[in-house]
Amino acid sequence: MISKKKIIVATRPSLLAYTQTMQTVEILRNANPEIEFEVKKFSTQGDRVLNRSLTEFGGTGVFVKELEHALLENEADIAIHSLKDVPSGHPAGLDLVAFPEREDARDVFLTRDGSSFEDMPEGFILGTGSPRRRVQFANLRKDIEFKEIRGNIDSRFQKLIDGEYDAIILAAAGLNRMGREYDDNLLLDIDLCIPAIGQGALAIECRSNDLETIAILEKVNHRETEIAVKAERAFMAEIEGGCKFPLAAHAVVTDNIVNMLAIVGDLKTNQFIVEEIEVSVEESAEKSKELAMKMKEICKEKGINFYL
Repeated sequence: MISKKKIIVATRPSLLAYTQTMQTVEILRNANPEIEFEVKKFSTQGDRVLNRSLTEFGGTGVFVKELEHALLENEADIAIHSLKDVPSGHPAGLDLVAFPEREDARDVFLTRDGSSFEDMPEGFILGTGSPRRRVQFANLRKDIEFKEIRGNIDSRFQKLIDGEYDAIILAAAGLNRMGREYDDNLLLDIDLCIPAIGQGALAIECRSNDLETIAILEKVNHRETEIAVKAERAFMAEIEGGCKFPLAAHAVVTDNIVNMLAIVGDLKTNQFIVEEIEVSVEESAEKSKELAMKMKEICKEKGINFYL
């Protein structure tokens, strides 16, 4: 029997974070009409530091620590995260307990005039702060000039329009959640650019001992999304990497089978390796860990240092 009447929801203040939080809260309200949901904004280090790349001042975790602190201090009951921002480890006393249905996990290649990647001129400037995107694109074209980019969706679009970059890459999920239109032809196939671990998925976190809240959140959990992202995150935990490294994995669940594609690379040399597994749902987490161990051994043999 659930007696809780109100849940305080922690979110980042950025427009995208707030928008996807409100979209998720609406799903929660529909599943729990008797519960009141109040949204509170908490600024994170990643929101405040915009003049440095994520790899310079912390990488994975800079968008979630303050929200988790709010949970631990009872300033909020739940936090809604972009899963790709959540480290493989999290504080004692907290758990990721629900994963709403995943959005499109692919990346989108954007230019001022709608040109595709294949149509770009030699030596074009590509805006990205992502090591995984950089390594993969460096192997697609040797002539690309990479330039760091930070900021929200609108500011990145403006920098593109102003000519600071010839092209930028954004996650389709963020564009979709913000209602931004783009040509479907600009979506990058998974095989061409493997997405970040957890990309397109949201995770709802709460205190481990808050059983009433857990019961409320579990009503919006999407089983296939949960299985897929847990396989990806098992891989990440074993690799011991995050957004600071050229690392990616994407899993898809079909019936009782999980298919996962993974990549690790070396940002200094742009070398990388790609591996794929197809396993049952029941063994997906364990096999994802085994894949990570296998890929680490291959990296050692080939001299690929993805921790730089």
